[in-house]
Amino acid sequence: MTLALKLHKSAGVPVTAAVHRRLTLANGARDARDWATAAQAYGEALALAPELAHIWIQRGHALKELADHAGAETAYRRALALQPDAAEPHLHLGHLHKLRGEQAAAGRAYLRAAQAAPGHADALDELQNLAERDPSADPTGLLALLEARGGASASDAWDWTAGQVDDPAGSARDHHDATTPALIFDASDLISYFRNARLPTGIQRVQLETIASALRAGHRPVRVCAFAQHRDEWLEIPAAAFLTLHRLSLASGDRGAPDWIAAIARLRMLLLVAEPMEFPSGAFLINLGTSWWLQNYFLFVRQAKAARRIRYVPFVHDLIPIMAGEHCTRELVQDFISWVIGAFDHADFFLVNSEATKRDLLKAAEMLGRTLDPEAIAVIRLDADIRKAGVAPVPQTALSRWGLGRAPFVLFVSTIESRKNHLGAFEAWIELLRRHGPHKVPKLVCVGNRGWLNDAVYAQLDAHAGLSDKVVMLTGLSDAELERLYRSCLFTLYPSRYEGWGLPVTESLCHGKVPLISDASSLPEAGGPHAVTFESGCTPRLVEALERLIFDADFREKRERAIVESFQPRTWLAIADQMAQSAADWTRGAVQRDADIPQAQMGAYHPIVRNFETRIWRGMRSAEIYRAGPGWWSPDNWGCWTKAEGGRLEIAVPEGVGPLRLYVQVHAPPQKACGYRLTCSGAAEPREGALKAGAFRWLTLDVDPPADLVLRVGLEGDSVEDLADVTDGLDRRFVGVGLTGFFLCAADDLIARANFLEAVALGNIDDLAFNREKPEAR
Repeated sequence: MTLALKLHKSAGVPVTAAVHRRLTLANGARDARDWATAAQAYGEALALAPELAHIWIQRGHALKELADHAGAETAYRRALALQPDAAEPHLHLGHLHKLRGEQAAAGRAYLRAAQAAPGHADALDELQNLAERDPSADPTGLLALLEARGGASASDAWDWTAGQVDDPAGSARDHHDATTPALIFDASDLISYFRNARLPTGIQRVQLETIASALRAGHRPVRVCAFAQHRDEWLEIPAAAFLTLHRLSLASGDRGAPDWIAAIARLRMLLLVAEPMEFPSGAFLINLGTSWWLQNYFLFVRQAKAARRIRYVPFVHDLIPIMAGEHCTRELVQDFISWVIGAFDHADFFLVNSEATKRDLLKAAEMLGRTLDPEAIAVIRLDADIRKAGVAPVPQTALSRWGLGRAPFVLFVSTIESRKNHLGAFEAWIELLRRHGPHKVPKLVCVGNRGWLNDAVYAQLDAHAGLSDKVVMLTGLSDAELERLYRSCLFTLYPSRYEGWGLPVTESLCHGKVPLISDASSLPEAGGPHAVTFESGCTPRLVEALERLIFDADFREKRERAIVESFQPRTWLAIADQMAQSAADWTRGAVQRDADIPQAQMGAYHPIVRNFETRIWRGMRSAEIYRAGPGWWSPDNWGCWTKAEGGRLEIAVPEGVGPLRLYVQVHAPPQKACGYRLTCSGAAEPREGALKAGAFRWLTLDVDPPADLVLRVGLEGDSVEDLADVTDGLDRRFVGVGLTGFFLCAADDLIARANFLEAVALGNIDDLAFNREKPEAR
């Protein structure tokens, strides 16, 4: 018998020429998404070499794409039989079960994959997604797996029930007087950031360092929480967990490292199994990050304020989407406007990072017709030591990898987006090249990730050959590499058109380098007397300042000496302590703001929808504030879905009103008929009925105002629908009957009722909205 020589390899496994030919054909067909040819060729290869476990998996993929689920399962199980201790066959069996809607079987397969390969990112992610999606799922097995085999070292472990690391602040937490209020830091957006990134930048860095410093100090009652969107609850993050994430996030940018994967997986499990947080009465809930992407956020801020009388304090880093919206995406502007309206409705006090941001916040309040006491705003300057402790710069020779060598260069650290004004810097460099020639002009090194609205930046580089030779664009640098650039540059440039503070300016000063900045917004505050300033948007002034710093070494070195001698950055603990002192001052000197139930506008429509406006005006409001209780999903563009238990509205009415007429529009889930029940305090009887799938209907209730002048409206449905079935898995909510909004008027106000009926008949009910811009306000 003649044995075929195995001269080729597939995934490192020797194969014969005949097998190799069929695999080449199969792989080409797979890449072309010709699944029928791929499945056949893989089958032919396996007939010759049935021991190739990885090819059984490939055949399973092809059969799955052909909707031959039984054949795919057979192929995956053949791979499993060949490699019973491998994770991949279990993982792909899990994907197949999930595709068939077999959630329990999928969960078991993913768990086996994670057991076979502790720290397997895909398996852990799928398990967590299943647990988050299914409220009845028990994550105990995965939690035990993570604790026993998650790949974390003992130093990375934490107590799931404890709020502190060895309870360093335990005594302060349990024994404090009224002048030392508990500080609860909301890390919601930071936790979300860590699901897709590791190294912190900008706002994430501020949160991490401030909160970690406060936790480690232990001399104040400090805790950390997050708003879990999949549960719509506030959950406590153990201090040990937060400090572990703080340490690991700064250690490396490797999102695939086992210790990082295990830490994030344990945190996600915590957010599934933890009990809802009990806020200490009168505590300060401080949000140092961004929450405008959390559409249901303020609903649960309201609940915490009502239940535990907490004070809500957002940190406003800037108002760019309102004050300079042309530099933002439309979606960001819309969501930010929603957040600003909610902040003015719910915040007891504000923290801001500069006097410029304080002025903008007061201006935004005026534009919306809100009253905001300047004393309720504390300015917390971010003049902290930005340098990363223990980071040694890479060697000087590393500059060669970026084409710098010993050539002089100016450093520009910033996200690449229109607001940062890279175009202005490029125009200045073109003028420098024209005046002095390429040999005398230093390079401009731009370090930062791509942001939005930056096409013109790269187009300018492509269009000017001389400029492209002088500009180096870098991204994804480590802390050590950035440290080397700071140490080696001539000076730094920051020509931004608008900032809330300007952390790169502070970072430049911390490294003893002169920052050349525009005079826009907060930048003169960040640079202080140590920065060289030019008129924002004025290229001639920028060129003039560049020439002096480039060609006058004595001037530049004198400014550097002044920085070394007199610039004193604060510690992050000092910044945390200033926040705590502001809270203590507010506790002594201000009356806490009650979570008032909002009063409806009579004769007006109140749409409970997501904001789609891109500017603000006097009287602009959001009707989402009438929602109460946990039974609501976040508002959509048409209205708002309830959860399985139904939703509530709380609507205050003016004093002295008589009988009322309440109109409410309900909406059935997209593909499922739904019964409904609408109740209201003061109504003689509920309204009940059924809706066809996707149908809308106006319901009417006649109401006698209750003694406390608050209408408590309840809406319940008798079925729920999984929106994943109608959105290809993009929307994973289970929704009940929905509500678009309500209209309220006096029962005897025939004009208001006629206006309402006409608007409904003509399909222009939004013309009666309570928050429409008034002509005189334009």
